[in-house]
Amino acid sequence: MSSAQSQNRPMNWRSRPFRQGNAASRRRRRHCAGFVPLGLRTAWFIGRCPKELWPYVFPWLVVLLAIGFFCLVLHGVLTRQLLVPPVETPQSLTERGYTSNFLAERIMSSMRVIGQDADSIPHDTLTDNDAQPDIQIPGQEMSYASTVRFIKGVLKRTDVVVHVGITKVNDSVDSYVAHVQIEGGPFNSRESTVPFEGRDLDKFVHEIAVKAMRLAEPNILASHLYTQVQKTKCSLAHCDYNEIVAIYDEVLALPASEQGEWALAGKAWLLANQGLSKEAEQQTREALTVYKHSAVLRASLGIALEQQHRIDDALDALRAGASEKSKSAENLRLLGDVLLHANRYPEALDAFKQADRMKPDSVDNLHDWGEALVSVGRYDEAIEKLSRAVALRPDLAPSYAEWGRALDRKGDLRDASRKYAQALQLDEGTLSARESHLARLADAVQDDGGPDTPKPDAPKPGARVKPVSNPPAALPFQASLEAPREAGSTAMPKA
Repeated sequence: MSSAQSQNRPMNWRSRPFRQGNAASRRRRRHCAGFVPLGLRTAWFIGRCPKELWPYVFPWLVVLLAIGFFCLVLHGVLTRQLLVPPVETPQSLTERGYTSNFLAERIMSSMRVIGQDADSIPHDTLTDNDAQPDIQIPGQEMSYASTVRFIKGVLKRTDVVVHVGITKVNDSVDSYVAHVQIEGGPFNSRESTVPFEGRDLDKFVHEIAVKAMRLAEPNILASHLYTQVQKTKCSLAHCDYNEIVAIYDEVLALPASEQGEWALAGKAWLLANQGLSKEAEQQTREALTVYKHSAVLRASLGIALEQQHRIDDALDALRAGASEKSKSAENLRLLGDVLLHANRYPEALDAFKQADRMKPDSVDNLHDWGEALVSVGRYDEAIEKLSRAVALRPDLAPSYAEWGRALDRKGDLRDASRKYAQALQLDEGTLSARESHLARLADAVQDDGGPDTPKPDAPKPGARVKPVSNPPAALPFQASLEAPREAGSTAMPKA
C-alpha cells in the first residue's frame, strides 16, 4: 500500500491500530466538553445583563450546567478507566523519594508511553487513562467522581485497577519484588511478579509497567513490542517475534472473546508483515467463522488478499469490513488505499474523505489522501494534506517525499528538492534515483552558502548595496536538472 505504511518494512503497507472504542470516547468527550465553555459564556452574559432579566435567564443557565454535568457523568460511566492506585512501598524506597503516589504516577506514565508507541498492529482499546475532572456540586455531598463510581457500581461496570505492591527481599542489597494484580475488566484477577536488583529504579518502574500492560492490555503491548522490533530495521530472517506471538497465545487461552478477536487479527497482521500472506488469509478465514461481523478481521483478510494481487477479492473483503457496525476509520483508509493502487481514484478519494470524518488526525489517512490527490493532479490539496501529516509526524519520511513530488509536478523544483532532502535525511529508501539526486544537490547548495544559508558578511538590513553588471550564477541543481530528467523516468514511483 502507501509508502507511509512501508517505511523500513519488507512489505508495502502498515496499519494504524483500530481504536474505535477510544475514538468514540474522544468524540463523546469533545461533545460533552462543549457544554462547559457554553455555560461559562452564558454566565458571563448573565453577569452583564440588567438585573431585571436575571430571573428569566438564570433557569436556562441551570439547565445548561445540569445537561453538561449529566453528559460528563454519562461519558465517565461509559468509559472504562485504567487506574494505578498508590503503590505499597518499602521504607528504603520512600527515603529515596519514591513515595507511593510518585511510583503510581510514574508507572501510569510509562504505561501511557507504551500505548502511544503501539502503532503497528491493530489492537483493542478497552480502557482510557486520561485524567478526569472531579466537579463538586455546591451544597451537596456528591461530586462527579463519586457519582460516576456509584453508577458504575450499580451497573457493575468497574474500572480496571492495577494494584502494585513492592517488597524488599534482602536488607543488605537493593533487591525488590513487585507484585502486580489486575482488578476488573476482561482480565480480572490476573497477577504476576517482577523481580529486580540494582539501583536503576527507573528501569524497575518500566518493567512494572510492561508487566501491568501484559496483564491488563496484552494486545496493546504486543503492538508496542512489534514497533520496537521494527525500529531495529532487522531483516525477515533475523527479526524475533516470539514474545509477541506468546502474548497473543496467552490472550487466546483466556476466556475473553472480544480480546481473542483482536489477538487473532494481530497474529494475521504479524504474518502479513512477514510476507506470509497465504497463512494470514487461512488464519483470518478460520477466525471469521467465529467472529462473523468483525471489521478488523475483514481488514486483515483484505490485506492478505492484496498481497497476493487478488485485488477484486481484497476490495470485496475491505468493503465488507467498512460496512460493519464495528468499522473504524482504518477500515475506510485501507479500502481507499487498495482502490488507489487499483487506479480507481474517485472511489479512493471518497473513502479517504469518509475516514477523515471519522478520525481527522490519522497520519496514515492524511498521507494516503495526499498521495491520491497527487495522482489526480490536485497538487495544492495534496500539499495541504501532506503538510498536516508532517505536522503530526515530523519523522515520517514518505510524507516529505510525497510532498516533494507534489511540488515537483507543479514545477517548483527548488522547494521539491528541499522536501526530498528532508526525506533523504530520514530514510533514503523512500526516494527514486532522480529524487535522491535532487535532494543531494539541495543539500550541497545549502552547504555552499546558497539562498537558504545567510553569509557571514551579508550587509545589514537597510544598508546600500553596490549594483553589479552581471546577474548571479544559477544554482547548481538548476543547472543539472535536465540530465537526470532525460536519464530517468518522469513518473514518480512509489516508495
